[in-house]
Amino acid sequence: MIDNTDLFSQAMQLARAGDAAEAAQLYRNILENQPNHLAAAKALADLVETGRADGDAAAARIRAKAIEAESTYKVGRTAQSLSRYDVARRCYLKVLDLDPDHGDAIWGLAEASYADDEMTEALRWYRAYLDKNPGNPEALHMVAALGGGPAPLRASDAYVRETFDHFAENFDKQLLEDLDYRAPALVHDLYCRACPDAHENLDILDAGCGTGLSGVDFRPHARRLVGVDLSPEMLKIAKARGIYDELLEEEIAACLRARAGSFDLVTAADVFCYIGDLGETLAAAALALRSGGHLVFSVEAQTRRGYALTRSGRYAHKPAYVRKAAQKAGFREVLGVQDRLRTEYGEPVTGYLTVMRKTG
Repeated sequence: MIDNTDLFSQAMQLARAGDAAEAAQLYRNILENQPNHLAAAKALADLVETGRADGDAAAARIRAKAIEAESTYKVGRTAQSLSRYDVARRCYLKVLDLDPDHGDAIWGLAEASYADDEMTEALRWYRAYLDKNPGNPEALHMVAALGGGPAPLRASDAYVRETFDHFAENFDKQLLEDLDYRAPALVHDLYCRACPDAHENLDILDAGCGTGLSGVDFRPHARRLVGVDLSPEMLKIAKARGIYDELLEEEIAACLRARAGSFDLVTAADVFCYIGDLGETLAAAALALRSGGHLVFSVEAQTRRGYALTRSGRYAHKPAYVRKAAQKAGFREVLGVQDRLRTEYGEPVTGYLTVMRKTG
């Protein structure tokens, strides 16, 4: 990038000396070389608006505001990444003063408010985003999660896909390093404890495989390891691991139903937290498993009856509900435990992990 510091100083001197036309030309030169130079854009707009230099005053001011809005938005994103949610929210509000239709700033206000435990404000801004982007799956889901609408039986395919496509690049680092993510290791350990004699030469489906964290542990047990996920960006990372025989971009229950009797083992680590009513998925898993096959999975645990969409946007399930739904689908529980899946906002997230055996 060209350093325009000296050129900007010259332009300011010319403007103070009354040579506005020359100053304006220098500001335009700066903006040609550095289109986001806020000071030059503002100075040029001032000259044109006051009639001291030729040009379209409205266009000049719009350009200056747009540059300021984007600059302020970037400061807000940086503050948010550093957990300075108060600063981030002030930045986003300033952006909206400059550009009321700035959708990213509205979304930023929703996210920053949520992270700062300001749920009423978060719901307000998710709704505002939805007003400008009707049908947006992420906004729809979060409005429901925060009590602003009826909770769906499961997260929509579009919500899951968009959430994890956005998350894919930093998924492993954030979960393993920042959140002390343990679900894949816990699921694998539980399976080994429950089925000590069934450890190799298996046809395995890694349901909701994501980047392949769970697949790494189960690969040694597999004759054939298949992964399925809705997020193409997550699947790209899973493919790069080189551990899967096949990767499928499909919804889990549909994938299971289409492959009746194909697997000895189905695993789902930290996947069913995006499904409330487990009946359809468990029935599909039973269909996909061979006689005596196993399903091992985790859910986020709750003490209330049944399941609930929490304000995190994920579902939590009561272990008794999980066992009842699994029995109805044709499973018998071999082993179930509660353990910490990860840490979130400094608090442990308790999960229920279970190994189920197909009874038929």
